[in-house]
Amino acid sequence: MPVRRFLGVLAVLSLLALPARAVEVTLEVEAGDSDRVETPVCAPILLPASPGADVTVEVEGPGGKVPGQLVPGPEKGSFMLAWLVSLKKGEKATYKAKIEKGAAADKVFAFQDEKGDHLDLLFDGRKVTRFMYAFTDDPDAKKRFPNAKPFTHVFDAKGQDVITSPGGQPFPHHRGIFLGYKVKLPNGPTYDFWHVPNCWQRLDRFTQQAAGPVLGRMTALVNWADPKGEPVLVEERTITVYRQSKPEVLLDFVSTLTSRMGDLDLGGDPEHAGCQYRAHFDVGSAENKKNTKYVFPPDMKPGGAGTKDMPWAAVQYTLRGSAFEVAHLNHPENPKGAIYSAYRDYARFGSYAPMKLAADKPITLRHRIYVRESPDALTQAEVQRLYDDFARPPKVTVKQ
Repeated sequence: MPVRRFLGVLAVLSLLALPARAVEVTLEVEAGDSDRVETPVCAPILLPASPGADVTVEVEGPGGKVPGQLVPGPEKGSFMLAWLVSLKKGEKATYKAKIEKGAAADKVFAFQDEKGDHLDLLFDGRKVTRFMYAFTDDPDAKKRFPNAKPFTHVFDAKGQDVITSPGGQPFPHHRGIFLGYKVKLPNGPTYDFWHVPNCWQRLDRFTQQAAGPVLGRMTALVNWADPKGEPVLVEERTITVYRQSKPEVLLDFVSTLTSRMGDLDLGGDPEHAGCQYRAHFDVGSAENKKNTKYVFPPDMKPGGAGTKDMPWAAVQYTLRGSAFEVAHLNHPENPKGAIYSAYRDYARFGSYAPMKLAADKPITLRHRIYVRESPDALTQAEVQRLYDDFARPPKVTVKQ
């Protein structure tokens, strides 16, 4: 959710020494032109000091009390107050957030790091996502290839098995939710960060991990390196997963790309570049792939001859006897000219737009992925509501 949408809405709270009674903040939320169902919203709150681990947030509104969460903001000393709202189209509601010292919420997100291999995000003990970051530091490209780029897995509703691809034939470079381009250097070579034959993406370090009752968020710095290991560009990748009442996944994939080798051309084609979701390779079996079906906005179609800047695409696929629905949403502030590749029967789909990455001007890409396990295919109206939440979120005003 773009922070700048709310930068004009600030409240100053002092939590250096909380009084015996709770600190309350009043917030006004306008639904706008769409129904809102468990929609993430947030408001920047400037704090003169970081709140302790024993600070809890409860937000009361028309639907009763729901948990809130304070997460670090974009600037030093700032925090975002996050919670979920459900409102009808055109409705305006007042919420009161109560911030006080108290016991942690019963159901929360939590990270578990398997050092050197992967970072799991759990909700109430159930695995939701897994960020794969293992790297094989070997001069042999074939030995390095299996771990040549980080990616995110999604688990099934029980949190037992991943429903995204770990690689494997016939497309071993397809891995979970991932980002890749062909990157052309000024007056120089082109490196293929999609197939990663002789270059790679490697985790440098994690810069943020925030987990609570509303969301789990991690930020990782990823170096896109040339064959000599020198960074061509640096990616700041932030993955945020929001709480939902059902075991569904609502995930924001935000990447800020910064050049390290002058003005770069980021290209490729809709089949082999961009932000992509790849279902588990078993979806490509003869039995499963016949059940793969796509959904698009009315009167729009994917592909190079299709609709440019199509806002979203969705798919239903079958795996291990269960049906899964995935919506891929392309934020309107992303570079223009985006093309959706969304027709493969093995459920690899996503959005791609060629772009120029100037040496002094980073580019931020924003996508949202929604996943559920259900026999019912997503309708156009359902996906459009999800897109409205992402592209045109409710307006939040801090009144106190």
